[in-house]
Amino acid sequence: MQKNKPSLAFIHPILIQGSLIPTAGLRHNRISRMLLATLLSIFAAAVPAQADTIRDGDSAPAIQLLDEQGNATQLHSEERATVMTFIFTRCAAMEFCPKMNSKFNELQAAIQKEGLKDRARLLSITLDPEFDRPERLKEFSEAIQADSAVWNFATGSKEQIDSLTKDFRVFTESKDGVLNHTLCTALIRPDGSVEKIWRGNFWKPQEVLARLR
Repeated sequence: MQKNKPSLAFIHPILIQGSLIPTAGLRHNRISRMLLATLLSIFAAAVPAQADTIRDGDSAPAIQLLDEQGNATQLHSEERATVMTFIFTRCAAMEFCPKMNSKFNELQAAIQKEGLKDRARLLSITLDPEFDRPERLKEFSEAIQADSAVWNFATGSKEQIDSLTKDFRVFTESKDGVLNHTLCTALIRPDGSVEKIWRGNFWKPQEVLARLR
């Protein structure tokens, strides 16, 4: 018997990620943001890994996506380690996609400063592929000052993104014009092996950098 996909409904009033309506926005006060982040961590840890999901030491899926330039890209690079995460450009919840973007900006600055461009790259994969096409991702990357030599963005078909979210145990749920989702960041080595997966938003850039040096 096929199991139903776990629902986020029990934390829906708090676990609101971002509106799929471009003009809509969400605000969180300090207490709700802290509670939101805590619940996210609890939820991600409480859901058991399935046999077909990626774990530390597994191989990353061999899937071809499109980057912000419209060029083919994969989850791993044969020359560099890849730090990848999931976001979408219309996300308005500060503790989620914007926080991931902030952490990646910090990683980008450190990679540039320490001369690690030849050894590491960053990849943000959209959870909203129907809206986040390459041209949109390019505009977004420029708006947040992403250096394409270090940090790229990727999209694909809905089927491809659904497959990736299942592989990496990222739960998504669209309801009433809002996309709810959990967070996952992973370090993938040039040979395609997944060295480390971080869930939630509590990981620190320095922790990732220590593995890249």
